[in-house]
Amino acid sequence: MKNSPESIENRENTLAQPQSRATSADDSLREDSPSEGGGFNRRNLLKASTLFGGGGLIAQAMVPARASAQQTAPSGAPRAEGPGRLQYKDVLVKARERLYPTCRVCPVCDGVACSGDGGGIAGSGTGMSFQNNFTALQHVKLMMRNVHDVTKADTSTTIFGRKISLPAVCAPMGPAATKFGKGMTQQEWFDSIVGGCVAAGTLGAVGDMLTYPIEDVKRNLKVVERFQGKALYNSKPIPNEIILKWQPEIDATGAAWLSVDIDSGPKSVAQLKELVKAFKMPVVVKGIMRVDDAMRCVDAGVAGIAVSNHGGRRQDHTAGIAEVLPAVAAKLKGKVPILTDGCVATGSDILKYLALGADVVMVGRHILRGAYGGGAEGVALFVNKLRAELQGAMVLTGVPSVSKIDSSILYT
Repeated sequence: MKNSPESIENRENTLAQPQSRATSADDSLREDSPSEGGGFNRRNLLKASTLFGGGGLIAQAMVPARASAQQTAPSGAPRAEGPGRLQYKDVLVKARERLYPTCRVCPVCDGVACSGDGGGIAGSGTGMSFQNNFTALQHVKLMMRNVHDVTKADTSTTIFGRKISLPAVCAPMGPAATKFGKGMTQQEWFDSIVGGCVAAGTLGAVGDMLTYPIEDVKRNLKVVERFQGKALYNSKPIPNEIILKWQPEIDATGAAWLSVDIDSGPKSVAQLKELVKAFKMPVVVKGIMRVDDAMRCVDAGVAGIAVSNHGGRRQDHTAGIAEVLPAVAAKLKGKVPILTDGCVATGSDILKYLALGADVVMVGRHILRGAYGGGAEGVALFVNKLRAELQGAMVLTGVPSVSKIDSSILYT
């Protein structure tokens, strides 16, 4: 097979055509489903391409094939099995239909299929930061502990005085997410991610650019008010004077905390102090990847930090979150709440990050899937799935409550 650009383009065009064979929703979600044209599947092909070379070209050629097979799944609204009961597999089918090609809704969200894609929710540049987040977390291993009397674990926890059903909240995501897929207004977007999280007993998020039209900013702030402050409010990277202009309105929402992104626009200690002094609500700085930066934030008086590389979407080739989190936690655990994010897809992922030193994780891409696949109900379904998985993992590692999770459950 010649991997010239022309041959790949021709193959992509051929594979992107609708398949004649009907594909079930279950088959379309299987990582090991064979491709229409032969016995190769994505996972085995990527392995082979790594061994024999040409991995990037082959992977790019296979992506449309996979997406085409996925697009043969039934379209329309997610179907319910049983009286009004939405199934998570149907949420994924609908999400794939609405998000493709920005997001392929891969069975394993590892940043490989979307590597090199510009914009959207793929990793920056080559996509290695996204992939490093995934790989680093996969390398963390849990130790089962099964001689104990823990039969049901308590997944609830508290952050900044807010009790939540599990140590996971919505990651800050803004109105730009409505451009990632089809048919999502800003109002529907925030109603979905905040309403779904609140329904599942945790906190949603409203990410905002305060330089947007005034009516848009006011509408987004009202989402937090409408859900009685059960969401964090995130300010995207802009000068302090603009953030401070909106301080009264932001504080009036009663949001759980103000999250300030610095992974797309750094701020000095003096600038952080200015925000901490001005706001009544807790200020959390998101974008910490180094111990010294974490300590500077504490010196500035922030209420909490978020160890994050923006999902790998800002700087290429950064370390994975699971690699840098333990050092930060070693210095700050118990002093300020430590949040983190990075490829949280299951309850076991939450357990791993907490064992590495986080207090609460933030979930982004998978909540986005839930919103596009089922609105608020789809988000709540996913968050409740996380909670059930976390509870099961805690029982099998002998942990009765979130406060008891520590590094002793990790294999080292």
